[in-house]
Amino acid sequence: MHTPHKLSNADIPAVLAYIAPEREVNLFIEGDIELYGLERDAVELFAFGDDWDSLLLRYYENYMLASNKANPELAGVASFLKERKMFCLSAKEAYLLQMQPYFPATKVQGTYLCKLDKASFRPKPGGMQKPLQLGPDHAGAIVGLYKQIEEFAKPYLEHEEEKTEQTRDNYEKGCIGFGIFEDDKLVCTANITARTQSGAMIIGVATLPEYRKRGYASQVMSELCRQCFAEGMGFLCLFYDNPLAGELYHSMGFETIGRWAMMRF
Repeated sequence: MHTPHKLSNADIPAVLAYIAPEREVNLFIEGDIELYGLERDAVELFAFGDDWDSLLLRYYENYMLASNKANPELAGVASFLKERKMFCLSAKEAYLLQMQPYFPATKVQGTYLCKLDKASFRPKPGGMQKPLQLGPDHAGAIVGLYKQIEEFAKPYLEHEEEKTEQTRDNYEKGCIGFGIFEDDKLVCTANITARTQSGAMIIGVATLPEYRKRGYASQVMSELCRQCFAEGMGFLCLFYDNPLAGELYHSMGFETIGRWAMMRF
C-alpha cells in the first residue's frame, strides 16, 4: 500500500461516487476536480489500496486525506508524504489523530466544520463600510493582510510569492471574495475555495487586529454568502476554532456538522 495509484480524468466518476456520502467533508476534492480535472500540474489525486482504502489530494503543496473507512491504513500514506514537500495536511480530525504519530513534531490543530444551507441564511445588516468584491488584482493585498494575522501568517511570510500566485490563480478561476478597505488598505476579507456547482468552502475570514469589533467580519461574510447563493450555490461550509467566530457563524444560520483538523509543516 506504500505505492499509491495516481488517478486520472478517467477515474473521476469513481472518485465522485466514493466521496458522495460526505460531499461537505470532501468539497476540496470535488471542487478541484471541477476546476482543474486530474491531469494538471496544480492538482494530483492518489488512491491507496486496491479498494481505495484512502484518497490523497495534492493542491500545490497542500494535501488533503479522505476515506470512506472508519480506520484507514495510514502507514503507507505517511511514508509517501515524508518523501514530498508539504506545507499543510488536512482531514477529518479522527484521521489526523491517527496520522500524528508518524509526524511527532507536528501538532494537530482541530476545528469545527459548519454548513449553511441557502434556506437557513440570516444575513447581517449593512454598516458604514460597504464590502467590495475582490478579484485577481487584489492578490497582493490579500496576502499582505494574511501576513499580519497570527493564525495565517507562517506560510504567507515564508512563501509570499507562491501564495500570491495561488491567490491570483484562484480568483482567475472563479473564486468569490469580499473585503473592506480603509485608506486604501485591505483590513478585512473572506473568500471561497473548492467551488462546485452546488457549494463551496469559505476560507480566510480575517480582520486586522486594530480593526476588530467594528462588525466588519459579519458584513464581509454576509456579502460573500449573498453572492454565492445568488450565483446558484445551495450550501456553504467553513471551519472555525474561535468561539467568538463560532457565535457569528451560528447567528447567520451555520450549523456544526463535524470536526476537521490541519497539520502545518
